[in-house]
Amino acid sequence: MKANNSTTKGVTLTAFRTMVKRDLLIQLRDKWEFIFRVAMLPFILILTYGYILPKIGLLPGTFPTQMFSGMIGMSMLITGIHGTAVPFTMDFNNLREIEDRLMAPVSVNVIALAKMVVGIIESFIGGLIVLPISLVFMGNALDIVISPERILMLIPVLILISVASASLGLLVGTIIKPMQIAAMFPGFLMPVVFLGAIFFSWSDLAATPIIQKIVLINPLVYANEALRAILTPQIGFMPIMFSIAGLVISILIMGYFGAKRFTKMATGAK
Repeated sequence: MKANNSTTKGVTLTAFRTMVKRDLLIQLRDKWEFIFRVAMLPFILILTYGYILPKIGLLPGTFPTQMFSGMIGMSMLITGIHGTAVPFTMDFNNLREIEDRLMAPVSVNVIALAKMVVGIIESFIGGLIVLPISLVFMGNALDIVISPERILMLIPVLILISVASASLGLLVGTIIKPMQIAAMFPGFLMPVVFLGAIFFSWSDLAATPIIQKIVLINPLVYANEALRAILTPQIGFMPIMFSIAGLVISILIMGYFGAKRFTKMATGAK
C-alpha cells in the first residue's frame, strides 16, 4: 500500500512539474511579447502620473511615492490574472489542450494548480518589471523605507498577492469566453485597477464612505495597502493585519469558486 501511495505521489509530482515546465517554456519563447504586455500599462501610468504631471506642477512632488506601491500591486495582479485566465479560457474553448491534460493520471485539482503556479510566477515577474521603470522615472522623487525587517515582511505579502492574482485568474478564466477577452480589460480590469487604491490610499476614501466600503470587494485594495504599509508607512494605510486578512479571504473565496467551476468544466470536457 505504501509503495502504491509513493508511486502515485511520484506520478502526480512528475505530471505537475511537466505541465508547469511546458507553460513556462511557452512564455519564455514569447518573452518579448510578455515583457511588452506586462510593462506597457505601468510604463504609461508611471510616465504620466509619476513623472510628467509632478514635473509640470499638476500633481504634488510626493505623488510618485503615493503611487509606487500601487504600481507594484497592480502589475502583479494584472499579470497573474492574465497568466492564469487567458490560458484557461483558450484551453477550454479554442485549443482544447485541456483534454490532453485531463487524460493524465492525476487529479483535476493538480491541473488547475499547475496553471495557477505559472500565473503566480508570472505575477512575481510582473512586479519585478515595474521596479526599473519606477526607478528610472520616479527615482529622485521616491521616499521608500527599506530595511532587512521590512524585506522579511514584504516577501510573504508578495507571495499572497501572487496567489490572489492567480486565484482571481482561475475564477475569471472559467467564466469568460475567448470572444470576451477583448472586453475583459475595459469591462473588468479597468474598474479593478482604478478603484484599487493605486493613486490614493484606502483611508483617503473616507470622504466618499459608500465607495470606501464598495472597494473592499477588490483584492487589489488589500494588496496595495499591504505594500504601502511596508514600503511607504509615512502615507496613510489600512492596518496591515486587515489588508493581509483581506488577501487571505479573497484567496479562499476566489480559489473555492474558481476550483469548483474548473472541476465542473473539466468533468464536462472529459
